[in-house]
Amino acid sequence: MLIRGAKVLNDQFRFVSESLRIENSLIAETGDLTPAPGEECIDAEGLFLIPGLIDVHMHGYSGISCATTSSVERYHMGKMLAREAVTGYAATLASMSDEKAFAAIPAIVRDARSHKPENGASIHAIHMEGPFLNPVKKGAMDENKLRMPSAELLQQYTDLGEGMVRIMTIAPELMGAASVIQQGSENGIRMSMGHTNATRQEVLEGLRAGITRVTHTFNAMRPLDHRESGILGEALTNDRIQCELIGDFVHVKPEVCLMLIRLKGADRVTLISDSCELAGLTNDMIPKGLPYVIRDAAYLSNGTLCGSTCTVRRCVKNVMSLGFSMEEAVKMASLNPARDLGIDGMYGSILPGKRANLVLVDGEMNVLSVFIEGKRFA
Repeated sequence: MLIRGAKVLNDQFRFVSESLRIENSLIAETGDLTPAPGEECIDAEGLFLIPGLIDVHMHGYSGISCATTSSVERYHMGKMLAREAVTGYAATLASMSDEKAFAAIPAIVRDARSHKPENGASIHAIHMEGPFLNPVKKGAMDENKLRMPSAELLQQYTDLGEGMVRIMTIAPELMGAASVIQQGSENGIRMSMGHTNATRQEVLEGLRAGITRVTHTFNAMRPLDHRESGILGEALTNDRIQCELIGDFVHVKPEVCLMLIRLKGADRVTLISDSCELAGLTNDMIPKGLPYVIRDAAYLSNGTLCGSTCTVRRCVKNVMSLGFSMEEAVKMASLNPARDLGIDGMYGSILPGKRANLVLVDGEMNVLSVFIEGKRFA
């Protein structure tokens, strides 16, 4: 398959007018190419070809939770995400009972292993958002499901995940957190600070143990204070820390998003949706019995903000509206999350030899075509 006439976002994240050939699910070559006899050719004149977006922090979409054990439901969610330019994601599990987690993790692994391009967005990894979180900063988490750090429980998650648990959110100030952070880091898990009331000293101890990133920066964490800078003082100034950012402009206001990206730079911010299963729905579509309401985001019936209802594509558009280029905004939602998951060797940018997870968009990030593993999805 040959895609001709597009402005291709190359691996340096600069748009170049060239053609791109796909062979056997991979990007075969780019450049001034001509169609081979009988080769399918797509005219993309005036469009932009970008790497597929990757969401490393999303709990659900289109009425379906990432904790589902149904392959049918998960693949339906994947199809709906693909229509939004998301070609891969980390299935994110909030703090839940052991019984539910021990059922959800193997189901995610099963569906990831049997995924086909026609199922939509690929399941690249699992993000465990808890249960080792501080109840003082629980946000919408069920306090009864929070636990103190446990090496045994982390090992159970790791074993069940068969290498797919790639991110874990943890509060570094909890007793026993340092050893669990080190354990996770040694097992290839990106340990991330979140739902935390940590002081700066406790943050530094977490970094020494192996913390490398921050979960939904600004949300569910100690606020910045000029005498106790806490997690934010370190996150905003330490170039070793990768910062997640919910870019819906509800969880973090536009001017604060602007400040974070200017301080950290496009390489050190990962755009996330933090979407819940209500994303993509309207209030009349909410399943009976769920205590939620949709306004500009999802809220519990008591008014607590409990998740976004956007996709990471919307986050990209929002960041562009702040004056950042499409190149910068897309990088924050493609290459950066691929690096977070340790899969940037095959995903996250356009380079011969990488997987052909690609999206054709216009200048406003409206989706025209999606390619998953080299096959045209839509």
